[in-house]
Amino acid sequence: MKILVVYDGTLHAKKALRYGLKKIHDGGGEITLLQVFDSRMFIDYDAGPKAEEMARNEAAQGLAEARQIISEQAAGMSVRIITDEGDASQMVREYVDAEHPGLVLAPSRFKDLAKILSCPLTLVPGTILVPMDNTGSPVANIDRIVSEAESTGSRVALLGVVPVHLYSKEEKADLERVKKEITAAVTKMKKKLVEKGISVSEVVRSGYPDEEILRVAGEQAVSLILLPSGSTVPSELSKATAIILEESEKLKWPVFLLPPAEAV
Repeated sequence: MKILVVYDGTLHAKKALRYGLKKIHDGGGEITLLQVFDSRMFIDYDAGPKAEEMARNEAAQGLAEARQIISEQAAGMSVRIITDEGDASQMVREYVDAEHPGLVLAPSRFKDLAKILSCPLTLVPGTILVPMDNTGSPVANIDRIVSEAESTGSRVALLGVVPVHLYSKEEKADLERVKKEITAAVTKMKKKLVEKGISVSEVVRSGYPDEEILRVAGEQAVSLILLPSGSTVPSELSKATAIILEESEKLKWPVFLLPPAEAV
């Protein structure tokens, strides 16, 4: 995978860089760090003539710290550093259009990039959406979920989806049972994540799982969706994963596939 890190020297940018390096280490690929200094901010700037000089010094220090992180974590990896001046958002867009990375990592102040980029954007910190049903896959993958949340400083949003379309009026009791099971699974998962120090929100929706996942992703401006990759147990959530991946034109968010519960 090709990863672009939008770097501004902040703690969140350094965390994004470390996260990107870890993904390349684990899965292979290459990473580019892009630092853009916006000198336009200092036109008619009234804080004194040394304001731009101080900002440039800070940018240089931030870049030196990025090089140190790369030196410590990127042995044997393909890493490129690009520095430029101008409008950061415009330059990120130009890079994406020219180089076609599979993922852009950026501090949360760059959230508006999601509206203009042609590839997925993960904000650091952000919100990780974990859809759930009553099959238990996310609980079995809790260590992976915690790792993603801790690596990016993100909170987790748990989404329980009740597939009401599967039940007729005569099956109301079965529907209520499934709803209770999914709600209980979400509550159990939230408790486990909170115990591990992760900030968690929860919501239970009724509808087609693929539609509800994308709807909630938009409502909560998520930075990553964790979906099950499959299971030996039939699951509407697994079906939703296949639908979402097939309809990639609707997918505006990065997706990470969790292994089946029995493979963990």
